[in-house]
Amino acid sequence: LKSDPSPQAYRELCRTTLAKIILFNRRRGGEVSKMQLSAFLERDTTPLHKDVAVGLTEFERQLCAHFSRVEIKGKRGRKVAVLLSPDMVEAITQLISKRRECGVPDKNTFLFAIPNCLTPYRGQDCLRVYANDSGAQSPELLRSTQLRKHVATLSQVLNLRNHELDQVANFLGHDIRVHREYYRLPEATTQLAKISKLLLAMERGTLANLQGKTLEEIEIEVDELELSDTESGQSEVDCD
Repeated sequence: LKSDPSPQAYRELCRTTLAKIILFNRRRGGEVSKMQLSAFLERDTTPLHKDVAVGLTEFERQLCAHFSRVEIKGKRGRKVAVLLSPDMVEAITQLISKRRECGVPDKNTFLFAIPNCLTPYRGQDCLRVYANDSGAQSPELLRSTQLRKHVATLSQVLNLRNHELDQVANFLGHDIRVHREYYRLPEATTQLAKISKLLLAMERGTLANLQGKTLEEIEIEVDELELSDTESGQSEVDCD
């Protein structure tokens, strides 16, 4: 898209980025599809407060710096979060910079906007296309509903405390039937520092190795995580 800002290149990057975000976050396809451009542009980019950082491990503090968090409208109008890795942010930034050049109307307020339309791409359609092209043994299972059941089921493999199960359920946008009183880190910090560990483990297929551990005990090798260097002024990633 950077070297060839055509509607075709825009479409391909937009659809692949949308599918990747749904897959990583185990989010409902319609929720991510309808993400507003303003939600991304107005995301919280303030550094982690030092008083909050005291309650986190070093790895969790690095995760907070690595991921961006965007709040979107979920089921029944409740706010839910989407976590974005640096490569996702870079791809979205490229899409935004080429919107007008690729024919996206100014009146289209959706982040994953279709050129010459006022509607967004459908996340479920994107996920289905790439699942079928992936060579997976059971591509029909790579759907947002099945993915959400997957994270909920595999969460039982871990030795999650009651409040940690609440954190996972809250991130997924599930109703928490029983409210439990306990000390909570700010919700945004919890999702960046703790839920992201669960998502990373599932993405890499290493969740089975963590059986019996709590979210607090899960650690991923730091050198496996390509942490963004916010101070290096590194060159942009080519998203073609």
